[in-house]
Amino acid sequence: MVSKKIKKEVFIDEDEEIIIVKKIKPSLLRKVLKRLFFGIGFVLIGLMALTPLLLQFHGDFILTKMFFQTWSRYYPWIDLTKLDSFSLNGINVYEQTEPNVKIGIWYVLPSAIETSHDLPTLGDYLKQYVKSDDQPIIMYLHGQDGTRATHYRANHYRMMTNFGNHIVVLDYRGYGDSTGMPSVKGVVDDVLHVFKVIRTACPNNPITIWGHSMGTGVASWTMHYLFQNHTDFKKPSGLVLEAPFYNTLQAFVSYPLTRILNINPYFMQAALDSLATVKLDFPNNEIISSLPLHIVVIHAEDDTVIPYFHLELLQDYVKQHRDQHFPPVRFVTVPRSAGCGHNHIYSYPKFEEIVSDFAFLKHTPPA
Repeated sequence: MVSKKIKKEVFIDEDEEIIIVKKIKPSLLRKVLKRLFFGIGFVLIGLMALTPLLLQFHGDFILTKMFFQTWSRYYPWIDLTKLDSFSLNGINVYEQTEPNVKIGIWYVLPSAIETSHDLPTLGDYLKQYVKSDDQPIIMYLHGQDGTRATHYRANHYRMMTNFGNHIVVLDYRGYGDSTGMPSVKGVVDDVLHVFKVIRTACPNNPITIWGHSMGTGVASWTMHYLFQNHTDFKKPSGLVLEAPFYNTLQAFVSYPLTRILNINPYFMQAALDSLATVKLDFPNNEIISSLPLHIVVIHAEDDTVIPYFHLELLQDYVKQHRDQHFPPVRFVTVPRSAGCGHNHIYSYPKFEEIVSDFAFLKHTPPA
């Protein structure tokens, strides 16, 4: 016979009867959560302690992975080729931007347009569905993680097509089902390739490049190259920067993970030393000031990923450095009370009013 020691608690009720109650043991779930909590804490403490050393030897790799988060929020079991799964009307196509790089693209249309899926290229679809030279086309450049199918991005496309826009959105190399490895030059080359495809198919239509978060840096560089190096194509009509960062340094310093790791007093100097040697240069402030076209900057006051002060820094820099003969940059603030944060500005009740006021969508861009 095996005896077991059982913890008991003894109570005496009003009638002085002794009641013995077995003490409940902690549940298995509680134990698992406790161990998980301590495990995560241990990993974070270890990460904070070792990061300066890791940056010294592998800074290029670590910072590139932090900036281009191709590993984050990509679910291989989701079929990126079927837009109707995301309640969108459109076509999935691919473009070969380099010999070893093929990128996935969505061409999203207003729901009233009946689409087919039997044409070979993006250019062919554009020629079929863009019926007039004044039809606006928006190139949407997403942020640092996820794919073209991330839920809030799909909501954004749906909202924009409700206004009658045609939208072309791509996954940069390494994102989603696109092949290759991302770099600043690489992702900009992908966007330039797609722009040329659109412009070749639609030589006179107003094209707006719309960047969100990290995509604002890609959008700015793309515009810079188009104005500096591609004089044989008609320029885009305008640039929209949603939740932009001031430049790479400010984006890194204010990034949530950086703020956590900065508890280690040696982290920031090691990170800045590594950043100085890595080719992750997105000088949004300088490029915005130098572009002779219509630009709109939208930012939410409650953005915790890229804090609102980035808009204020951009505003100050543009005021001091932008040529007064250029079209003015319009700064739009989404109030904290709207609760839009970093990813949901499309849900702002005045979003349609703001977008419909982007007159440059149909303006002839400067020569």
